[in-house]
Amino acid sequence: MKKLSILFILLCLLCQPQAILAQSKTRAAVDFNYQPNPEADHYNQRLPHKSIPVGQNEFILLQRQANGKYAVEKYNADLQKQWAAEILMAAGEEVDNFTASQEAALVVTHRKEGQNQLLQGHRINLKNGQLEKPVQLLQAPAKGRRAGVAVSADGSQVLAYRFHTDNSFNILQISGTLYNDALQKQQEVKYNLSDLRGILTADIKIGNGGEQYVNLISDQMNRLSVRQYKPGSKEVKVMSVLVGGVFGGKKVYIRDTRFELMPDGQMYGAVLTADEKSGGYYSLKAVKYDFEQEDMRFAEEYKFTPDYVQQVNALDKANKSNKLQDIYLTDLILTPEKQLLILAEKKYTEGGEGAPYFAKELHLFAYDEYMIFDWNSVLMKQQQAPASEGFSGISYSSYLSGNTLNLLTLEELNGKYDLYLRQINTNSGSASAPQGLRLNIPKDGKPAYVKDYTTWLADKDIVTVLRSGKKADKLQLSRIEVR
Repeated sequence: MKKLSILFILLCLLCQPQAILAQSKTRAAVDFNYQPNPEADHYNQRLPHKSIPVGQNEFILLQRQANGKYAVEKYNADLQKQWAAEILMAAGEEVDNFTASQEAALVVTHRKEGQNQLLQGHRINLKNGQLEKPVQLLQAPAKGRRAGVAVSADGSQVLAYRFHTDNSFNILQISGTLYNDALQKQQEVKYNLSDLRGILTADIKIGNGGEQYVNLISDQMNRLSVRQYKPGSKEVKVMSVLVGGVFGGKKVYIRDTRFELMPDGQMYGAVLTADEKSGGYYSLKAVKYDFEQEDMRFAEEYKFTPDYVQQVNALDKANKSNKLQDIYLTDLILTPEKQLLILAEKKYTEGGEGAPYFAKELHLFAYDEYMIFDWNSVLMKQQQAPASEGFSGISYSSYLSGNTLNLLTLEELNGKYDLYLRQINTNSGSASAPQGLRLNIPKDGKPAYVKDYTTWLADKDIVTVLRSGKKADKLQLSRIEVR
């Protein structure tokens, strides 16, 4: 077992603001007409990723147009546009999901029409950009909870679903339809959840083989349950554990959760718990679900002790609090050695109309393949954006290359406003100093970087949308090579 002491980690972090300058080259750049959606929820982004690699040297992106319609565009690595497919949108219609399979790009839209809410699938052939006739995936009552869609990692399975609730909007049942990547109906699904009380949240993941995992929080934010449903089978496998309760004289409840179905077919979950009396963060809990062996493997609970909180807050001179605040789980990542990485980020807005948005420290935790604690660290950053941009330009973009986790952020360090690259060794938890990419990004109050369009073609080959260099007066789709 490898452990890094909190003192060692913090000493490393104190040196981090001394950023080093990296060599980077803009391999290609084309003008980009960015049209943000003024009606979007900037705090809870529905579409945090609008660019998807579809091969070694090609990618697609989703672009909102000036008339409120959307287009899917395909580019090669030289940023030459291969094709564009425009999607017609009705008034009030929103994009709910953007994904791709080996054969096609898929855009799922949501709209209300009379007494109903409708989910529609728009399929675009990746080879020629041909837009097929839209398919209505689901119809649900407009007064109910918002209908949703879940897509498998390879884009081959699409589940459109709706919630059935009681008068208090607690979830009683979930029903929907499973489609393949050609949007052909495969199966009607129905999940009866009447044996659980007070289900407030549900998260659904779909495997590449059509397996459905329904992750539930119930019993007044105390119980964590995962149910597996397989296509063509009536058998339901259930794993459940009481996460909240009274521990050491403190009543603890679930504050935040995140689930991820990993490439090896295993489901992982992470939970942040909080002390009900004080509201302060209490601990991090993580679990691996092995449905083939019908086994749950729990990681050792990581408690946010007063010492941990004090040392973390001491790194931010502007923070006068004596507790952790506004921490949210943001990523679960599995390395090639089946090491689980959990990332949590401090994200908040100061409240009120027009208040700025902030993204600050990252808390990282690592567990080995047996869910034994390996290391933890904290990476400090100071990011701020106007309310009109929200988190579309701040927070971080991540890319795992072997046992190196790359993190890209827009920050001002030592008076230089730039994109910075940090690299974390997932074996030890050690992090490189942030490397400024020398892109000459202007800090003039106008959108300078759109993180949502960041995609990694390779380890240090990045495509994104930003303003930089000689054309700093306009946003460009740029391919940047880090040396």
